[in-house]
Amino acid sequence: MSGADHLRWAVSLFSFTNELLAATAPPDALLAALIAAEPGSTVEIDAAQHFRSFPVLDPGEVARTAGVVDAGGGAVSLLGGGAEVVPSPGRPIDEAVVLAQLASQVAAARMLGAAGVRLPFGVLPWPVLRRAADVARAAGVLLLEEVQGPLDPAGPQVLGRLAELERAGETGVRLLLDTSAVMSGLPPTYLRALRAEGLADDLVQRLAAAFAAGRVAPEVLPRLGDPALSPAARSLLITAMTRFGSRAPSAWLAHAPWIASVHLKWWDLDSAEADLTGPVGTVLDGLLGTGFSGFVCSEWGGHEWQPLGVGAAGGSAAHRRLLESRFADRSTDLRANAT
Repeated sequence: MSGADHLRWAVSLFSFTNELLAATAPPDALLAALIAAEPGSTVEIDAAQHFRSFPVLDPGEVARTAGVVDAGGGAVSLLGGGAEVVPSPGRPIDEAVVLAQLASQVAAARMLGAAGVRLPFGVLPWPVLRRAADVARAAGVLLLEEVQGPLDPAGPQVLGRLAELERAGETGVRLLLDTSAVMSGLPPTYLRALRAEGLADDLVQRLAAAFAAGRVAPEVLPRLGDPALSPAARSLLITAMTRFGSRAPSAWLAHAPWIASVHLKWWDLDSAEADLTGPVGTVLDGLLGTGFSGFVCSEWGGHEWQPLGVGAAGGSAAHRRLLESRFADRSTDLRANAT
């Protein structure tokens, strides 16, 4: 079965942030339990959460995690990485230091059997990214810059980066599309969290309408200075500007040849179903139609406003069932280790 015929399913360990924060078990023990619960499963590991040695990953620490994956019969799709480009205000670190961090993450991805290293979009200057791509290409590892939330696919940041890649003929760098960029609306649990933090219902409704119209910042910014606003409410309002996006699927599908992987971001099951029925499903259909063969990785982000005790396992399984239902009419294979 070719890549265009099926979706290569993975689950991000970022979904299990609450479990990691609870610290009842070390990350490798959580990883082992997840693979044991679904033999043959594929996971994405977030290096900053998983490895104490981040950002310069210790080979011995990575080898222990690779042993956990191998022992359970699992696989790793991608390694979430990144460089500490500006460790303190106004003092950028040396490029050699950045490259050493990235080289250690590329080596870790290869040790884990991961296809690539995920990086935040636009953080690395172009000359540094190109040098890092040389290292990654030599190791047979792809670098994926993650685009998400309100980032404009027709804006100068995205178009500029793609122009740089095209001019250079760069094959070692591609995009990872996080579907928070094409949400159908604000998640119900998020709206309830706003109300629980004391925001008036009319304000919540205005924010939902502003999101649908693509004008969140003008609605949010004037309110951030309100002294009556709780820190939690302020953080939630900032989330609306920084983590959520409502661009048309066609806008991102215009860049389909550059998209090598997808984060299937979900916040709660109600909004996940609406997104899959609507714009997220449209994006996946469009990518599959262009021969997309990358991973589709489930990533829960709702722990930002859910209590620490709310775990991800049950929701992640339900999220997978939603995806299976959405693509039931096509020859889609959601095997964990599909190749």
